[in-house]
Amino acid sequence: MTEAEKTDIHEKIISEIKRLKHEAGRLTELTDPRVLEDLDEVSRMDAIVSKSVHDAALSAARQRIGELEYALKRIKDDPEFGYCAECGEEIPLARLMSMPEATRCVDCAR
Repeated sequence: MTEAEKTDIHEKIISEIKRLKHEAGRLTELTDPRVLEDLDEVSRMDAIVSKSVHDAALSAARQRIGELEYALKRIKDDPEFGYCAECGEEIPLARLMSMPEATRCVDCAR
């Protein structure tokens, strides 16, 4: 992998972390339990279901932020970044651009 490709992936990671942190902030507001206080019973049930969906999305966003932050550290410090942890082959650039946190090639990830 060239330095220019690493730079592109690095920028992609930074951009994705920023986007996910913004999304996590929005989801945190939507999962605030105080929102349920002044609702009637039907609205409260609908809000509880929505809160459950938002909680799951918030959890997924936080997990991906962690994975991307780890990838950001690896791209700087780990000479094995961009190589499959299972078979050792180079992970295609297109895969790393769409999933910079990927540690395995498509075949090994199956």
